[in-house]
Amino acid sequence: MKKEIICRMAAVMLSAVLLTACGGKEGQDGTAPTEAADGSQSEAQETPETEPATDNTVSSQTSADTMVGEWVYVCSLYHSEDADGEYDSCVMSTDDDAPTSAVIIRSDGEKYLVDYNFSAYEYSEKVYGAALEYKDGTAYRDAENDKWYLEMVDPFAEEEAVPYRFSVTDKGILIVSREHPMDNSEEYPYYSTDINMYMKKGSPELDDPENLAYFDTVTVSDTTELLNSIANNRKIIVREGTYDFSDVSIDKIDSRFIEKTYGDAFEITRVSNLCIEADKNAKVLFCIDEPYDPVMSFSSGGNIRLRGITAGHNVEPGYCSGSVLYFNDISGLDIEGCSLYGSGTYGIEADYTYDINVTDTEIYECTYGLINFRHTGIANFKNCVMRDSSDLTMISIDGGYDVTFEDCKFNNNKSSNETSSFVYLGEYDNATFRKCSFSNNQFFTFSNREVTMEDCTYDSNYAAFSDLITSSDPEKALDKDTILDNYKKVLKKQDEIDSKLNSDSLMDQMTLNQTAYDEYNMWDTLLNQVWQYLGATLDEKEMEVLKEEQQKWIKEKETAMKDAGADFEGGSMQPMVEYGAGSSSTRKRTELLIGKYIQ
Repeated sequence: MKKEIICRMAAVMLSAVLLTACGGKEGQDGTAPTEAADGSQSEAQETPETEPATDNTVSSQTSADTMVGEWVYVCSLYHSEDADGEYDSCVMSTDDDAPTSAVIIRSDGEKYLVDYNFSAYEYSEKVYGAALEYKDGTAYRDAENDKWYLEMVDPFAEEEAVPYRFSVTDKGILIVSREHPMDNSEEYPYYSTDINMYMKKGSPELDDPENLAYFDTVTVSDTTELLNSIANNRKIIVREGTYDFSDVSIDKIDSRFIEKTYGDAFEITRVSNLCIEADKNAKVLFCIDEPYDPVMSFSSGGNIRLRGITAGHNVEPGYCSGSVLYFNDISGLDIEGCSLYGSGTYGIEADYTYDINVTDTEIYECTYGLINFRHTGIANFKNCVMRDSSDLTMISIDGGYDVTFEDCKFNNNKSSNETSSFVYLGEYDNATFRKCSFSNNQFFTFSNREVTMEDCTYDSNYAAFSDLITSSDPEKALDKDTILDNYKKVLKKQDEIDSKLNSDSLMDQMTLNQTAYDEYNMWDTLLNQVWQYLGATLDEKEMEVLKEEQQKWIKEKETAMKDAGADFEGGSMQPMVEYGAGSSSTRKRTELLIGKYIQ
């Protein structure tokens, strides 16, 4: 695949998506002025490049006239190249972190003046009434209009400042660009281009922001073609068929957005505004033969959308430790009308991923649980079915906030491990179940911490520890004997975990991470049961003192976990090391409270 230059991305966008965007005058071809102000014919190339027009004028009979008007910000594109390769990013006007920008260009006789406003984070650029000076050549490398551009004359700009250049495409898209000079030094080669794109105010395309994000649409028929089609700002239509990622050789992949990880897995990385969608009424299956890998993995990107896809492992149940879909460092994720099925440890697993929307999707027959979120935020599940999965925590949220399930069905799921609740929440996490139904689910405790239940229905659910208090049922009381009995069970389970870790059998890193998480979750659940017992038995004054101690300990534990994982940040071992530190700290705290107040 030819290397993808961000400038070409803009050109594709214009031809494929914005066909009816505000156009220029009839017969204009994007070339330089052909008629001077006095009516005589002139050629742009006759004007020496080193001697631009001193009066900052451009003939009124040029394509520059199409720039006049009020322009609405659409997106920003950024491209860079260095010794490590190329990097592209795109921010759409609808993104949460999008800049605010506007352009107004006026014609003052034979002059063009611009009001330019651009604000992002702590950066702000506001220029009013600046002149635009005509230049021969191209505004930036591979620009669609390579004949001429207008350059902003900013008398207040620093001498070394990179100038703003204004150009307009054949389809009437205004591009404001800044091209940072190429550094061809052998040790540190570097090049970058910033592009902001605008459409005329009132353009009908502005009413469809989703499709504005996709500069082109491609259709694929096999797995290699699918992977090689991954690109920024692209919609990929997948024809009916089975797409087995295990059958693809890395030698056949020619996309800088695809990386081989381990086993049969491919990781889609550093891509934004990507939609992978099954063709209309097509049955599309994504699968993989490797039990330790996710079927699809995404990292370091934004605005990822999956539609109408079925995905799962070609592995016998119980012999898989890879999730169906895995996301890491993704901002903006939409999963719609998908089916994520068994052998996978979880249907959806995510780290450091935010703004998640899952609708009309089914997760079923997974072998650990349904969802595993770590350090995530603002996740909404609507009209989803989650069924027939086992054996650990079904919904695990550690370091997540604002997770909501609405109109979802939970059927025939089983949390068979005594130390795994149906829902697990970290110390400061929250989850809301609204108008959800729970039928024929098995668990020892529903949630280790309080969850919000609104207008939910329950039918034939079985809680093996029905007499135990859970944070979602604070009116019940734990007794001393039950606490001590649970403590014995946890110690027995801890011996099993230690024996497993000390054995000669080799475990892959994902299994080690999950084991460390299970150990941490086990002690954390018991600590919460101890805490609930103390809340019901200690007097108010004593409990107040203990609360202050507990809050101090929580901060110390979180610091210890963070410090332990610092040397492994971003690596596959980080979760194992952090959970290991958390387990050690939580066990000590639990045993201290049991020894002081219960035994």
